[in-house]
Amino acid sequence: MKTKFFILLCVTALLIAGLATQREYWSTAPYETEAAYANISKVATDAQGSLYTIADSKRSLIKVGADRELVYSIQSNADALPGTIQLFDSVAADEAGNAYVVLAVLDSFGLKVSGERIVKVSPDGESQQILYEAAYDASENLLRVGKIQGLSTKAGELHFFRKEVDTVVLHRLAASGGEPEVLRTFVLPANRYVSELAGHDPNSFYFTSKRGRLYAVDATGAPAMLYPGEGTVQLNFPVQVFTNDGRHVYFIDYHEAAVQRLDAGQPHYPIESLLRYSQLTEQYGDVEWSDFTNLYVGHGRITVATTDQIIEVDPTGRIANWTSTYQFPKATVWLRFAYWALIAAAAASFFATIRHMYVHLMKRRISLLVKQLGVIIPIVLAAMVGLSYSVYESFTNEMKEETRGQLMLLAGNGKHLVDGERLERLDSPLDFMSEDYQAIKRRMNDLLSQAGDNRDGLYSTVYRYMDGQLYIVMDDDDSVTMFRPFLTSEENLQVLEEGKIVSGEWEDATGEWMYALGPLYNDAGDIIGIYETGKDMNGVRQSHLKILSDVLGMIALIAGVILIVITVMTVYLLSSIRRLRRSVNLIASGEWDTEVNIRTRDEVAELGDRFNMMAGSIRRYIREVTGLSESYFRFVPQQFLNVLGKGNMTQVRLGDQVHRTMTVLVCNMREFSDFSSTLTPEDNFRFINSFLKVFGPVVRQFGGFTSRYTGPGMLALFPNDPSDALKAAARMRETLATYNQFRANSGYRAIDIGISIHIGDVMIGIIGEEQRMEGSVVSDQVRLAGELEKASAKLGASILLTEEALAACKKTVRLEYRKLGPVQLYGEPRTIELYDVYEGDPEPIRKLKRETQRQFEEAVMLYQSGRFYDAREAFVSIVKKNRDDLAAKLYFFACDHYYQQGVTQDWNGALRIT
Repeated sequence: MKTKFFILLCVTALLIAGLATQREYWSTAPYETEAAYANISKVATDAQGSLYTIADSKRSLIKVGADRELVYSIQSNADALPGTIQLFDSVAADEAGNAYVVLAVLDSFGLKVSGERIVKVSPDGESQQILYEAAYDASENLLRVGKIQGLSTKAGELHFFRKEVDTVVLHRLAASGGEPEVLRTFVLPANRYVSELAGHDPNSFYFTSKRGRLYAVDATGAPAMLYPGEGTVQLNFPVQVFTNDGRHVYFIDYHEAAVQRLDAGQPHYPIESLLRYSQLTEQYGDVEWSDFTNLYVGHGRITVATTDQIIEVDPTGRIANWTSTYQFPKATVWLRFAYWALIAAAAASFFATIRHMYVHLMKRRISLLVKQLGVIIPIVLAAMVGLSYSVYESFTNEMKEETRGQLMLLAGNGKHLVDGERLERLDSPLDFMSEDYQAIKRRMNDLLSQAGDNRDGLYSTVYRYMDGQLYIVMDDDDSVTMFRPFLTSEENLQVLEEGKIVSGEWEDATGEWMYALGPLYNDAGDIIGIYETGKDMNGVRQSHLKILSDVLGMIALIAGVILIVITVMTVYLLSSIRRLRRSVNLIASGEWDTEVNIRTRDEVAELGDRFNMMAGSIRRYIREVTGLSESYFRFVPQQFLNVLGKGNMTQVRLGDQVHRTMTVLVCNMREFSDFSSTLTPEDNFRFINSFLKVFGPVVRQFGGFTSRYTGPGMLALFPNDPSDALKAAARMRETLATYNQFRANSGYRAIDIGISIHIGDVMIGIIGEEQRMEGSVVSDQVRLAGELEKASAKLGASILLTEEALAACKKTVRLEYRKLGPVQLYGEPRTIELYDVYEGDPEPIRKLKRETQRQFEEAVMLYQSGRFYDAREAFVSIVKKNRDDLAAKLYFFACDHYYQQGVTQDWNGALRIT
């Protein structure tokens, strides 16, 4: 019954462990085969047709293959430090399918950028490597976007710009990392105010200014304005600028609601519209399209991202394909079904374990302590969980409403903060950093700077209402351009037409926000704009989760204290009876020295005294019997008797025998003959006993027993799990290192041991005559194990394992080993597949064997196939790396011999050891 309970317990534990390691399958229903893109901010492609997107408000990096099947999805905050938020900012991909992303590190409210990293993601998403890391000082006041821009790949190298106050530096970085190389430092002319950068050629790149101008920079360093044309005043603003050939510049124009392409190689820089929003609505009228957010050009197509869709356009502007979803791999869908089946199995196994424990182990009896705790714990936990949820909901709702009220108050005061006359004079991007712009910006900064570190993610945005259209004029986010059109929503109209102060919540490609809107007036009392203030909800959510964690911790502490008090009281009341019962159980289980000490001075104490008298009588009898049995076991191990099915020596008869499959371990000291010749007979005996005293207990520790000693060595049998022998061998190698250190400290030379492990049928029994009997094992497998131990020295293997033994052990033991191939020992008609377990080798040798393992095993295959020249060259290469690799040397000599002399007719592909 205990075995069944243990099996049920192990199964339950394994199922729960499996659920814990695969928690990502919990969040998605198993029948869902696809997922929708949401809040896309960046997009890129590679030569294999894979698509990379930064989505979910910059919190996810998603890669899908050419078949639009998900390859991986990585979360930005996976390794974020406490008090910070990490968001993906841009992405690029190389020809091998590696992705490179800029990871911005912000404060807990997602406002100030404190650093950036460029991270390389492997094609399968399993490994990530930081290639470049930059930390920024708080005084630089970088809001929402950092300094790294224009991330791109070319010829296996990474290019990016780092934008400073007065300069732009183009870097080149190897795909493997290291220090970036500065390709060019470009000093910005006055009043350029760089917004975005694109390109990777130091003699030809592009940038846009905060005033809506697009410039080209050549080797001369003088920027040439390409768009919108000298002296032209317009509201159009090129954003998401991209170039892949250094001549054509692609960008999004929000005023035209179009993706534009400018030819910088033609006079007057002609512009053509590749994709218009109106084209989408006309061609796909049943689809709800959102604004363009990003574009990528490469591999014969133009990939355009909206907030929730991906559109592929050919170079002529024809829409080739579009999608708003990606597919989950079939294996993932099946794994989800398996995960939920695992949940059901875990639940069934858990209840079966409880039932089995109650029926068979507890014999349908439950102690008073368990009964009390079984009733009290669920009640206390339910009360605490309900209280925690109530406190959390009440507090967070109150905090949310308080935040909303504060934001509405600030939005209402916007008319006093923003000078309406100055705002009215801002009518194009050319007014960026004008006197009026700076005056309004200064007032906003003064207000926010008063909050200091208590700003709590607060932001401000100023909108200009002009000709029936709403435009963003000023924003804390440095990536937002001036006079970008903004949707005139129902809430905005309430502010613009009725002068109301409204609030709401919003999620887009840059994050999630709570905001409030208030009207802005000119001196005539006309509404000319909107003042928006809000908070980043990412930071607020983290604050709420921190509050929930604190509340749960506090409630858990209180519940724990209550349960401890109840438990202590119950235990104290039952302590005398429990102490007596525990002593009885110990006596029953063989703990004969047990005594009970009860000081309650009542009937239970009297019962305890009688118990001690009984235990003393039992101890005296057991001591006599045990002494006799231990004398026998020094000559015949207890495990040997167990295998024969005998309880003690009195039951043994001459000729008793058992045929069983067992694991045989042979361990011998190497070069003992030479070693012993330097010792006296007395020293030899002392050394052998010292050796066996150190290594013999290892066999017993792992469930084996020593059948016979072979000088400084032993033949051991393991009747249970074959992996016990391998574990014992590994422990012997560890023990050898300690033993040699002890010998070195005592002034003695180090020794080495060889170990072989084989599994097979053996005959174990009692041999001799009536007056002199001994236990012995008779088997060809034992003889073979001894021969293998001798061969281990020639093969340079500290632990030599046969294929049969490996097959029995590899499921339960994870050790490093390599395949030596088929070996034919001298005098053996058959070949034996052998393995070198180098886990127990010294670290330098283990490292070299690990590094050459694949090459070694491939060379063995070449040898077996008769390609002796190729095999010989491979083994030469291995020996050059590891001159102590005796197996490689043996193979080398064999290959050289067969290459020079040819093989005999009876050659069977095995390595022959004489």
